[in-house]
Amino acid sequence: MSDFDDMDAQAAVMTSPARQPGTSVQGGVSEFRADLVRSYHGGQPSLVGRLEKDGRNDVMSMAVELLREMVQETDHLLGNELVATQNGDLRDSSVISYKRAEVLEKAIKAAHARMRFERETSGFDLDSPAMIVVFRFFMGKVRDVFERIGVDAEMSDIFFRQLGEEMENWKKELREQVEAAGGATVAPARGA
Repeated sequence: MSDFDDMDAQAAVMTSPARQPGTSVQGGVSEFRADLVRSYHGGQPSLVGRLEKDGRNDVMSMAVELLREMVQETDHLLGNELVATQNGDLRDSSVISYKRAEVLEKAIKAAHARMRFERETSGFDLDSPAMIVVFRFFMGKVRDVFERIGVDAEMSDIFFRQLGEEMENWKKELREQVEAAGGATVAPARGA
């Protein structure tokens, strides 16, 4: 028994089933790996199977889940890095840290590509400077109409103050309404 086997036994790590006489090592390891993957995906044989079972097998759901898996993998790498550091394996810790940085960089690029895709395919970005211009344009038109129909300045101020209070969560509410109507997708708020 090697040092690794001893450490695995002490940590109660699951190992592949022992090879039975007359069976191939490859079949046992492959089956063991497939069982672990199935367990990880809640009884489904793969990520795709899990998404299909949940009714989320469209391209966007797949992209979101792949991004989530990628970010989760950075936590696994961080754990490995911390274990290596704790064990005094600074070289291994540095290599893992570098790999984790690579995965994080890829996750950032994937998230950015997803946001760009959403904006370019029937979605719109509520945080874009263009959205602010559109919002100000319509509020200016409302003020012009108030002046044209003779609404006094005090009533106009009351209206805009009330509108400001009513629209405190306008991005969230608009996003919900657009998605409920089955219309265009709305890009998530920056930082959300």
